[in-house]
Amino acid sequence: MEGWIGHSTLAERTGMVIPAYFSAKPSTEMIRQLLWITLGDCGHYLPWEHIWVVVDGDLRTAELVTEVRGRLGEDWGAQFNLIVLPENRGKLWAIRQGIAALLGAWPQVDYIVIRDGDGDHAIADMPTLVRMAWHLHRGYGHSRCIVAGARRSRHRPMGWLRGELEPLLDRLTLDALAYRLAQEGRALNLGHCQGAGVPDISSGYKVYGREMAEELFVRAAPNLASLTAEDYWHYGPETVTIVEGALRGAVLAEAPRLTWDGQPTTSFGEFRELALYGELLAWVYTRLEIPLAVAAQLYDNVAPHLTLRTTAQGAELLSALRAHVLDKVRAFRGEGGPLPAPPPAVPFL
Repeated sequence: MEGWIGHSTLAERTGMVIPAYFSAKPSTEMIRQLLWITLGDCGHYLPWEHIWVVVDGDLRTAELVTEVRGRLGEDWGAQFNLIVLPENRGKLWAIRQGIAALLGAWPQVDYIVIRDGDGDHAIADMPTLVRMAWHLHRGYGHSRCIVAGARRSRHRPMGWLRGELEPLLDRLTLDALAYRLAQEGRALNLGHCQGAGVPDISSGYKVYGREMAEELFVRAAPNLASLTAEDYWHYGPETVTIVEGALRGAVLAEAPRLTWDGQPTTSFGEFRELALYGELLAWVYTRLEIPLAVAAQLYDNVAPHLTLRTTAQGAELLSALRAHVLDKVRAFRGEGGPLPAPPPAVPFL
């Protein structure tokens, strides 16, 4: 078939960065098992020397990653690269350090895979995601692409609440991007997304083309907008990079991937919903300079239709999230006056 690349050739052009951090909740044995699920089969898919594991400032995680690295070295006669950061600064910071090291060491690598260390991102899905990036590179003539590994369901791995709020964040992020790009005479390219539901831009399993990775993680200075530095580096690995990539002309794409039916462990569960989703959405609006009234309308176009709103607690959370986001945007800009009123409710469908 014309336009096909074999995996052995593709693997030589692929690198991988795995940010690793575990909270105190999971047991040492669980962490060991999840790291083994993440790393054990990598040598079948790409060279070990193309892999960077970046431990985000956690001693126990560092010790267990070192243990797994030693076992794999004995089995394969080769080892992945390991960076242990001195303090926990957040997943986005860890990814940035790993990508900079990878790109500096391997100039022939064109595709950079990001996988979490918690076992949720199956290595077997990697060839499909990377091959998608290769086809986009070949078709567009540049590697400014971001391919997300799309989950079939978000509710099942993350639970009901996050399964509702994460697609809300993704939909509003894309709507805000479309508005901003339209002001510049550009259109958001979503032609390579799956088309069913909201594109899974919050998926942590991503492939970046080299040009896009260099722009986002090496050359670009962080734009904090309304976020604190701590929140930016902790909350921002998915939403921030999609927004900054789209502003720089990234081609966004999706390919399906596996996920756990209920994640074994996640540090996101330690964040309050208003802090996680509210701060990120406020960043989207402030970074993209969306007028307050437009920001309110974009929210009101989507949130009232969520199934989450059919419970009293869900409706209260969505109302609180709206107020939190708009108030954060208004305060960041130093604007006064009341917040835009929510739309009137219609008592039938």
